[in-house]
Amino acid sequence: MRLERISQNKIKYSITFDELADKGFLQEEMVKESFIWDELFDEMLEEASKEYSLQTDGAVSIEIFSLTSKELVLILTLDEADSHGPCSGEGKDRQDRSILNECIFEFDDFDHLVLLAHRLKNMEQVPSSLFHYRDRYFLILDIRGMKLEGVMSLCLEYGTISPVTQYVLKEYGKTILDANALETLRSSFC
Repeated sequence: MRLERISQNKIKYSITFDELADKGFLQEEMVKESFIWDELFDEMLEEASKEYSLQTDGAVSIEIFSLTSKELVLILTLDEADSHGPCSGEGKDRQDRSILNECIFEFDDFDHLVLLAHRLKNMEQVPSSLFHYRDRYFLILDIRGMKLEGVMSLCLEYGTISPVTQYVLKEYGKTILDANALETLRSSFC
């Protein structure tokens, strides 16, 4: 299980299905038995508390994404009053805190990005940016208001969901296209 802090009050967990099986989570049980999820969430909160010195007694929202056939990605959002960070409550309403606004996809080959940009030709107004980091390309898509299923399946044909956060990319990666990456790729590479 990997965890990564993606904001003051959000923790991203990536756990492989093999790790879930090692912990005794069988697929049939995960669907039927809700107490199994309680155990996993408790373990995750305990790990976040130790790793980031967070107080996890308050409200927590959990978003579950099964984005690849190999792993499950979960986003835990702690009530900002409980995160005790310097940015707590800075002009954000409660609803905005529990929504994942961006997806980051990772690509081995630049040509795959160009092909994807042409397949997503109806998405000209979607905010997107492109980074290079550790010999790989990363596309950040602003997914607010999008129908995710179609976009996700197309993106996963060419790349994978990235465990790297936007904060790491902006700090350590090289910015290739800061805005309108998909539109620029389409117009630049016919």
